[in-house]
Amino acid sequence: MSSINLIILGYLQHKEKSAYEMVKEFDIWNLTKWLKISDPSIYKNIIKLCDNGYLNSRTVKEGEMPEKTLYSLNEKGNSYFNELMEESSKHIGNVYLDFNAFLANIENVPEEKRKEYLENFKNKAEERRSFVESIYNNAKHQNERSGSELLILDLYNEFYNILQKWSEKVFDHYN
Repeated sequence: MSSINLIILGYLQHKEKSAYEMVKEFDIWNLTKWLKISDPSIYKNIIKLCDNGYLNSRTVKEGEMPEKTLYSLNEKGNSYFNELMEESSKHIGNVYLDFNAFLANIENVPEEKRKEYLENFKNKAEERRSFVESIYNNAKHQNERSGSELLILDLYNEFYNILQKWSEKVFDHYN
């Protein structure tokens, strides 16, 4: 299942866009913080989706600007989008946390370093919690996000609240 393809196809449900416009919009949404997605992978997947017949493309020139290619969803792409949505609804996926490697090895460092590293970990968890909470609260009050975007932000807000509390437990466990 390709979450990148799902994002691209979903984004093109209502309006044609250039690859550059999609990348810029996804950057505004901070997608790289919520999904394993990068700018080069977006461009690569748009081209593959087009080559596989899921997207239509047309080249336009506006005034003195260079030509750009606009992409739009076609019937085959819409079917593929629905297929990906169904598949996604049945697969919650795995959650891999990069810091698990750190925690698996925390007992392999001297006690004074362990305390320092755990303090760093606890502080970073608090920093991330605070950052996400601020984005979430701002989005809630601005009403500029769709319902699904707000729910995703809510999930991350809840997750980082739990992580921050749990990091304190880890710190206390070793001190």
